[in-house]
Amino acid sequence: MDVYDRLISGYREFRANYLGDDNKEWLKVAGKRQDPKVMMVACSDSRVHPAILTRSALGELFMIRNVANVVPPYEEDRGESTYHGTSAAVEFAINHLRVEHIIIMGHSGCGGIGSLMDHTVTDETEGYSFIRPWMKIVEEAAEFSELERVSMSNRSRTCVCEKRAILISLNNLASFPWVKDALLEGKLKLHGWYFDIKSGNLSEYNWQKERFEEIT
Repeated sequence: MDVYDRLISGYREFRANYLGDDNKEWLKVAGKRQDPKVMMVACSDSRVHPAILTRSALGELFMIRNVANVVPPYEEDRGESTYHGTSAAVEFAINHLRVEHIIIMGHSGCGGIGSLMDHTVTDETEGYSFIRPWMKIVEEAAEFSELERVSMSNRSRTCVCEKRAILISLNNLASFPWVKDALLEGKLKLHGWYFDIKSGNLSEYNWQKERFEEIT
């Protein structure tokens, strides 16, 4: 069985369970509306699947997935020729779904962050007309002092960059007026998560201690 056929086989198994008796009550509601309490911004990376990592069911997570789990800053003057898929999803989650938590989940070995660290994608790189402008949103995360460059390994700096990018996106989230209002009213909480692919460990940013701490 090739890869595509395996997907079809998996779907058939899913559908058999989906239409089973145990799911009938949920289907009555799910067919009319969604009511997630959590929005998650995660990377497009195939190794990082939020619903699998958190054992979430259908309808529990409102998802945004993009390169490097980036949230751009709020732009009041958007212009007619600019597209804002991530920003539109944030607006919908807050103003219509009334989510209570927004999680930005970064991860180890992120290709988007890697392009910042090793400069493999530049403004002049052929065939990468979208990645470089997108990653500029968090390029500040890849700025290191001379002492940091000398005292830290490349792997350590990359990990730091991945985590810094999460914090930049969290700050960008707070620049959206609807997010800002929900935070001030105590209706919304923001979270930063970092998933280590090799170990399977998940860390959460502690706002008081200003550091990521492993969830045990």
